Amino acid sequence: MSDALRSDLEEALRFLNHSERAGRLDRADLAATLQALVETLVAHGVVPPAEYERRRQRALDAQKMALEEQSDVRLGPAVDKYALTDVPKIDCASIIPICKSRCCTLAVYCSAQDLDEHIVQWDYARPYRIRKREDGYCVHSEPETGRCGVYEKRPAVCRSYDCRNDKRIWVDFEKRILREG
Repeated sequence: MSDALRSDLEEALRFLNHSERAGRLDRADLAATLQALVETLVAHGVVPPAEYERRRQRALDAQKMALEEQSDVRLGPAVDKYALTDVPKIDCASIIPICKSRCCTLAVYCSAQDLDEHIVQWDYARPYRIRKREDGYCVHSEPETGRCGVYEKRPAVCRSYDCRNDKRIWVDFEKRILREG
């Protein structure tokens, strides 16, 4: 795919996803209106509180199931990744042979800044999550070395991530004992 076509596709998908977010605000307004209506009906004794709660819980369970089946559109944190100063001091180069860059298998979402730069690739099926290779690693993680291929342009989440206390990665960081799996 040409760079121009990829850029156009990304812009179109970004527009669609932003439109979807606007729809979420409309749904939040509807939910607030319904909540106010129900509270008024309960307060005036029109609907018994126990019956309302039972029906509400059943409807909520159904909505949660429906949400789990839908894709989630997320953006990374809205910070200037180049201005971050409080980043962990970890010698990743010496740890990669041990950890095999496991942090590069975690879900990371691009920020608007990342999207504007058109460097970090994201998964069109999971907006705006960084695209993964078939082996589950970030597409920017170099398979031979585990190093980041877009290190200077990497997202804020990657810049500020501290694996030392992440139980998904380490059983004991100081002793260099990895979690299995």
